[in-house]
Formats: sequence, C-alpha cells, structure tokens
Amino acid sequence: MSDILLADLTGRARIRHAALALFAVEGYAQTSLRSIAQKAQVSLALIAHHFGSKHQLRDAVDRWVLSIFEKAAAEAALGEGSASGEAACRAFASGIGDIMAMQPEVRGYLRRMAVVDAAPNGIAMIGSLLALLRGLMERSHPQRSERDRGEQSLQFLLLALGPALLEPVLQRYMPDLFAESSPRAGRAMDVQASSPGRVAPSVPSQFARPVPSAVYG
Repeated sequence: MSDILLADLTGRARIRHAALALFAVEGYAQTSLRSIAQKAQVSLALIAHHFGSKHQLRDAVDRWVLSIFEKAAAEAALGEGSASGEAACRAFASGIGDIMAMQPEVRGYLRRMAVVDAAPNGIAMIGSLLALLRGLMERSHPQRSERDRGEQSLQFLLLALGPALLEPVLQRYMPDLFAESSPRAGRAMDVQASSPGRVAPSVPSQFARPVPSAVYG
C-alpha cells in the first residue's frame, strides 16, 4: 500500500497496514515495532495504545486479512447461481483470486506466513480458508463423507491459492502473472467442478499438462 493511501487511513488502520506490508516482505521476526511506526508515521506509544504488543498487532493483521476472505465467502454463498455448494465454492475461489490479484500486500503476507516462514498463524489462516470452503460444500453434499468434502474443498483451495503462494516460481514462466495489465492477473487457474470429487482447472498453456487418470483414483 502506498504512503499516499496510508495517509488516508486512521492511525490504527495505518499501523495495521504498515505491519501487514512489512511482515509480508521482512517476516514477523525480522520486523521491529520501530520500523512499523516509521512506515505508518506514528509513534511507538500509539502502537502500544492501539495494539499493546507486536504479537497482538500481528493477531490484528490476521483478523483483518481473514475478514476479507470471510466477506468473499458470504458473498459467494448469497450470489446468484450459488444454490449448490460447488457453485458457491467456485465463486469463493474466484473471489480469492480477485483478492490476491488486487491486494499484493495480502498476497505477500499470506505467502510469507504460510509458506516461507510456515508460521503457526499462517497455517491457521490456511485452515480457516479451508473451513470456509468446507462450509460452502456441505450445503449441497451433506451425504458425502467428511473426507470427500474435505478433499474437494482442498482442491478448490489449492487451485485458488496456488498462483499466489507459488508466485516467485511461476513468474519465471509467466512474468506478467500478477501484472495489472494482464486480463488474467492473479487468476492463473479458473476453478471449475467436473465430476463429483474432482476439480478441473483451466490453466494457461504454459502450465497445461495431461493429468493421468490414476491421480483421481
């Protein structure tokens, strides 16, 4: 987030967004409260006033990031044509792709916490996203086993988050993957459901490969 946009936020929001951006780039352990205060253009005392500690500040960042995805899940559940769980999951997965494309700080933060640092809070956020997908899936397939619903929800999540979490690697083959000028920015994989228990991705030609039937059992 640019300094100009940060200036338009309240003090509490500036601190949270500054922390989000720095945690995404430097990691939690390497980011000091002083550097957050400097980026947010506030005092250390104001950070202590609003959040208490660095750990509590990270918890606030996590809650804010998760709230974005929860809103997308709610919109997917209420959206037109989302009567089935699979349709709602597709809509939610598409919403995840939009978030990742339009909010690079969120994309970087989730990748840093869940993949680069494999931090407990990052793993918990992935679990929360999976739980949201499971909830949507259960609406239309209550008769399926919990394992089946879990596996299909996981497939949706991997296809939706894959481009963002693997961005440094994928950009070697598709440099404009998240470029704003790209019509598919952040949407390297459009999630579609095929037969029950399977998720069929529509991927760019660079990544298209035949999938052995044995993969699906």
